[in-house]
Amino acid sequence: MNAKTHALKVGAAKVLVDIVTEGYEQLRKDAEKEFAELRKDEIKALSVKLPDGSEVGGIAIYDGPPNTQVNMKTVAAIVANDAPEEFVEMFTDEALKDENLLAFVRDQLPHLLVTRINPDYLKKLLKRIDSNGYLKDAAGTRIKVAEVTRGEPTGKFAFTAGPGAKELVWQAWQDGSLEPVLGDLIRPALEAGEPE
Repeated sequence: MNAKTHALKVGAAKVLVDIVTEGYEQLRKDAEKEFAELRKDEIKALSVKLPDGSEVGGIAIYDGPPNTQVNMKTVAAIVANDAPEEFVEMFTDEALKDENLLAFVRDQLPHLLVTRINPDYLKKLLKRIDSNGYLKDAAGTRIKVAEVTRGEPTGKFAFTAGPGAKELVWQAWQDGSLEPVLGDLIRPALEAGEPE
């Protein structure tokens, strides 16, 4: 095989992959609309079966995106009890503009100081809030510190191929049973990659 033939194969295969990829992305968008409705009805998964009933994998339909509202007073109470050393004195925005900022602030201008949780510690602590809005304190007690609600399901999903899916789908394509389902979308690319 010469370089021109290799170039043609690579170029044509890439164009076909792009055609299938574009079609696949559109199929996903169309499916997400349907899957969002199913998720609203508490359906979380679908079995993927070929027309002959052979199972080739599963679809997991995701929940809508989380919306978490943290109750910082409750978080501060947990920190006060469990890790009071993690409170730090910080300047307010007003204090940062004051000319008497450093040496005299604590003695002369205490109203410019606020006590806050150390930002690095707070970041780690907020990551420990579970998906239901609870945070465990040092004693292991679960304390509700956030309200977590879910946005409308978007229909986002993941497909996981089952054992033998590649062979089963290829056979279904060859025997024509997938033609009505996929037809013009993938025929050119599959035929280009057909084993010799």
